Amino acid sequence: MHQADLSHSHKSLEEKLNKIFQLRRTKTKVNWDPELYHKLLADFGNPHLNLPPVIHVAGTNGKGSVIAMLRSILEASGKRVHVYTSPHLIHVNERITLSGKHIDNAQLEALIDEALSYIDDAPLSFFEIITAVAFKAFSQVPADILLLEVGMGGRLDCTNVIAAPVATVINRISLDHTEFLGDDIAQIAAQKSGIIKQKVPCFIGYQGHDNNADIIHDVIQREAHEQGVQAVFYGDDFSAVSKDSALHFIMGAFEEECYALPALIGEHQIYNAALAIAVIKALPAPFSEITNDHINNGLLAVQWPGRLQRLDAACFGLSNDTEIWLDCGHNDSAGEALAEQVRYWDQDQEKENHLIFAMLGQKDAKGFLSPLSEVIHQFHLVPIANDPSSKTVKDINLDGFPKVISVQEHTYVFEAIKNSARGNSRVIIAGSVYLAGEVLQAIEKA
Repeated sequence: MHQADLSHSHKSLEEKLNKIFQLRRTKTKVNWDPELYHKLLADFGNPHLNLPPVIHVAGTNGKGSVIAMLRSILEASGKRVHVYTSPHLIHVNERITLSGKHIDNAQLEALIDEALSYIDDAPLSFFEIITAVAFKAFSQVPADILLLEVGMGGRLDCTNVIAAPVATVINRISLDHTEFLGDDIAQIAAQKSGIIKQKVPCFIGYQGHDNNADIIHDVIQREAHEQGVQAVFYGDDFSAVSKDSALHFIMGAFEEECYALPALIGEHQIYNAALAIAVIKALPAPFSEITNDHINNGLLAVQWPGRLQRLDAACFGLSNDTEIWLDCGHNDSAGEALAEQVRYWDQDQEKENHLIFAMLGQKDAKGFLSPLSEVIHQFHLVPIANDPSSKTVKDINLDGFPKVISVQEHTYVFEAIKNSARGNSRVIIAGSVYLAGEVLQAIEKA
């Protein structure tokens, strides 16, 4: 949770969000306190026990994209869908979707007021309080299913109070939040796999092809065995490829089905789509009535702002031969996926590629930037508004990069866009969800 998350156009709601933020504790590294959190849930009437069927989704990369695809497919089949995701891009309301619509200001403020009346200045984190608020809202509005995203990790995350979801999902695991989850990939995978539940199907997304993938596989397999669950792995049990303008989904050794390519851009979205399809196909009744047409329509209609989102160059006073792309990627795996997409773009139309990025102080800038240095002509660093912890040039170490490249520093993202954009150029804005939100909010206000 960062100061930038608290901005809101509704001023009294913004004051309440700041009040919650000030309660945050610093005595523990994990983002929940079981005793205090369960007391808050009890005061709310234990709403987590009165929810529609839950799909619980963890992972470092692609959680939101998989949830967006699941939501789109489920809604294409006529289902009412609740969604909980984090962080948000512009307003905190985005985190709580009630049967297809973001929670409105009045309901959100009323639930925060109720939470504050129970808390009595207890040092609960912002995420704990908003999650409890979300559970209460979900329990008050009818829906057929809830897509629940882990905040951080899984085992010690406060979303992990759902005892019997209909499915658990773990997407790609990378080094992130190491100060909370552990210093190596095995420790992080152990935290993510903590959402696996007894007798609940578990689906594992694409994990890459390096040694980390083998470590992750072993850690998850061990946890699944302890829980008596047969984990379903991308690569072992299902996969997908993009071929002839279609998504070819392979389940098992021989079964292959063709679907529309997802509306979300990037080869990594093929992996995410495969994971969403595998989950959908395994859901029990009444979700077993979902057809291939529903899956096609859902993939074609899926939306997930800030994930390789094409922005109108005219919004920045630029000509149409300049491409502007917005992404939220900020770790090593995201850097690899983004670099691969730039290579794909350059095959079709080679341009001068510029990366405008911002990163929080604890993030691994080198891991994110290293693969991108092979395809980017110039790096441009900007601060994250209202966050003094964002990196400066002196924090960026480019030693050992595949290509010699410098970093230009700018005071504001729109200044960086104007200084980097020129004829036949491609400008990619990435490195932080907070930077993406800053850009989208500025466009919204323009």
